[in-house]
Amino acid sequence: MGEIFSDESERSIDGFGEEVRILHIEDDQSLAELVATFLERERESFDIETEIDPRDALDRLDAIDVDCIVSDYDMPGMDGLDVLEEVRETHPNLPFILFTGKGSEEVASEAISKGVTEYLQKGGGTEQYEVLANRIEQAVARYRAERQVERGFRAIEAAHDGISLLDEDGEFIYVNEEYADIIGYDREALLGKHWRILYPDDEINRVYDEMLPQAREDEWEGETVYVRSDGEQITVDHRLAYTEDNTLICTIDDVSEVKEVQQELSLKEKAMDEAPIGIVITDPDEEDNPIIYANDRFCELTGYPQEEVMGRNCRFLQGPETREEPVTEMREAIDIAEPVSVELRNYRKDGEMFWNRVSIALVGGHDGDPDYYVGFQEDVTDRRELQEQHEEWVELLQGFGQLLSHDLQTPLEVTRGRIELAQETGDVDHLNDATTALDRAEELAEDVTEVMQTGELVSEENPVDVGELAQNAWKTLETDEASLEVKDDPPIVHADQKALRRMFENLLGNALEHGGDTVTVHVGGLNDESGFYVADDGPGIPENERDDVFKPGFTTKEDGTGFGLASVAQIVAAHGWRIHVRDGINGGTRFDIVDTDTK
Repeated sequence: MGEIFSDESERSIDGFGEEVRILHIEDDQSLAELVATFLERERESFDIETEIDPRDALDRLDAIDVDCIVSDYDMPGMDGLDVLEEVRETHPNLPFILFTGKGSEEVASEAISKGVTEYLQKGGGTEQYEVLANRIEQAVARYRAERQVERGFRAIEAAHDGISLLDEDGEFIYVNEEYADIIGYDREALLGKHWRILYPDDEINRVYDEMLPQAREDEWEGETVYVRSDGEQITVDHRLAYTEDNTLICTIDDVSEVKEVQQELSLKEKAMDEAPIGIVITDPDEEDNPIIYANDRFCELTGYPQEEVMGRNCRFLQGPETREEPVTEMREAIDIAEPVSVELRNYRKDGEMFWNRVSIALVGGHDGDPDYYVGFQEDVTDRRELQEQHEEWVELLQGFGQLLSHDLQTPLEVTRGRIELAQETGDVDHLNDATTALDRAEELAEDVTEVMQTGELVSEENPVDVGELAQNAWKTLETDEASLEVKDDPPIVHADQKALRRMFENLLGNALEHGGDTVTVHVGGLNDESGFYVADDGPGIPENERDDVFKPGFTTKEDGTGFGLASVAQIVAAHGWRIHVRDGINGGTRFDIVDTDTK
């Protein structure tokens, strides 16, 4: 416990005790040198790395261990807010100070919304550098303290012992999950309660007379009897100690469980062999921490047979696209014997890249050094690709305001011109052309506005009948002789009904637009997966265009806006679903929406 609550988080801000590496981004070379000089004069512990090109700075960020970024705002190529946004994608908590001479309330507001740590305007002579140094120092101190505390509590949460903290009055202020499991209480139910609720009456005097006094002197250790929430009494190995601020640290192990360990071992081994995720065990006492066990799923996941896995370090799965940051996070956690969970790009034996969620836990090691490491491997490629695709769509949506302004200009100009001609000549046919142009402007504005609003598509989610919703959406469309058939038991999904209806209006409208007046549309449930489909007997979508149809602005029609299916994709992604394009009825188009939360 002493390692978990080390004095690193209480380090004096004045002395700091170790080097602070600062990445300074300033396009004016002479000013950059001046700032670096003054900062290093203010604090001997400051080490300034200067970059005059923001892109070079972002590339360098991956190569060096930085404690703080200080960036100018007005720079060519990308401004300080652009830099901040990219930094936050990979370093969400790294101190970032915007130090600018061209600031404004608008810039400050946007910087705060994007997660800036501090916002300072240049000016005021050399005193400004003392202020900047203080802000850097304070931000880095908070950052390091938060990281240390986070690491400590992550270790507590992952501990195999039950651990709780109690205040001076003997009331629980924290319990880890293992502690709550042993005594059979919900964690929240214990907070604020006195420890007496866990003891039978004949044990309470022993706690006051023997256990607590000895814990105050040094540490108390022994066996005690606890009363679980269901009234069952259990015997626990019990350790008590006080911190300097009179916080009582309590750790327990269920003695009765020890008798079951041998029986459980064979079951656990079998479970590991048949687990649906990859599992490896490594031995840190051997050179290069080699793999000494790998289950079948790990071999299936990576494509490597057992004989090519055993004895190797797990880094053999890394490759050209593996980023250094998660690898460094794993290495640092292993170096200090802490559990860790990261997502990184790994490679199968055939060279295929996949996103691997790796969680590392510690086994044994009561002396501080683990006996073994257990690594859990899970393929999260589909989720990451969906996330990246969604992020791309969001980036594209940010430019829709300019696109709308640009595309509306032509029909509006036509409208103005035709009205002027009608006024000059008295020919009302020009007004018909003006009306057509206005209809086009309204259509474009509605499509673009709808897609722009998908930034917050999903709010309240409730059970929704897919078949009924499709029929209601169909009634709002100009269907002529077209027909809708509800087939194959459409499911009830957990969704935002308004957003889902817009999605169906776009899908059904797309079928009508491309399939013609007599198109047939089917809506039904999927047989082999959770979800539903929308299929038509229209002209279909060529395979080489199926990856593009959901991109904003993509269309195969001269008068199309290309935003209808983009809106569909946004709604699908916002619900955490996936959409695939397949061949429909008689060569038409079919959209499969899968991984829904069916009821």
